[in-house]
Amino acid sequence: MRLLILTALSMLSSTPAFADELSGRFTFLGENQCAPFEGVLFDPPATAHILADHHALATDCDVRMQYALETQAAEYELELENLYIRHDALVSEYRLRVESLNRESDALANALKKQSKKNPVMWVAVGVVSGIALSYGAYRTFNE
Repeated sequence: MRLLILTALSMLSSTPAFADELSGRFTFLGENQCAPFEGVLFDPPATAHILADHHALATDCDVRMQYALETQAAEYELELENLYIRHDALVSEYRLRVESLNRESDALANALKKQSKKNPVMWVAVGVVSGIALSYGAYRTFNE
């Protein structure tokens, strides 16, 4: 008896009901009794079939939703992992380029140092000789 009441109540709650248009009524009838209102009467196997279909469809919906969510989560995890891998590769490439540029800069600095040797004795000698030459040239120019 309680199962029938529960079944009837669950059927009423699963369909959209509008309080203004319909007021939900139900009754339990014995065999060969008349219904006090117009409506649809289900026998217990039909009611059980409706409830089982509802339960099966709800379970199927839950399973499909869980599968879709897990698929989407796996896709996002894969995309995120790919982004991490790309980030690591770009950082490695950046470090490699910086190290290469540093080595190139050091090599060019060493080549420049070898090419322009500083010889202070020669520069002093050139400075003294050019100073004497300029002084003598100025003396000769202004004395004449």
